Amino acid sequence: MIKRREARQQAFELIFEKSFCKDENENAHNIECIIEAAADARDMELSPYARQVFSGVFEHIEEIDGYISQYSRARSFRRLSKVVLAALRLAIYEILYVDDLEPTISINEAIELTKKFSGKDEAGFVNGVLGGFMQAYPEIKAAKQSDSGAVQ
Repeated sequence: MIKRREARQQAFELIFEKSFCKDENENAHNIECIIEAAADARDMELSPYARQVFSGVFEHIEEIDGYISQYSRARSFRRLSKVVLAALRLAIYEILYVDDLEPTISINEAIELTKKFSGKDEAGFVNGVLGGFMQAYPEIKAAKQSDSGAVQ
């Protein structure tokens, strides 16, 4: 069984690859093609968690990218590298939609993935954006719960 850290890296790589598509809007066929191509190219079996996260990111892409734009004050959204964008999308999705995961784990993993694939400077930027997001997270979470009619 694949560890969640490895599954997260699989999801990160898929999100990164999808960022090279001209139209990043969610398209189930496009997502399946990327999953199949990645699995074939790397001779890997994609974990269910990676598939869930990858699909979920693009199911909620407008919301996630809105938060990235809002909290990346030092750079415009269009200037973000594809590695940084993939790491931020992954972390924000997990924080918002994966209930059995502490946000600090998502943040730390996003920072480590950014360091691994881009460098320490970019990792510091990712940390800053996610730090700003987390300051507002209690309000975001409360608003999402009231929108869905969930009881706190």
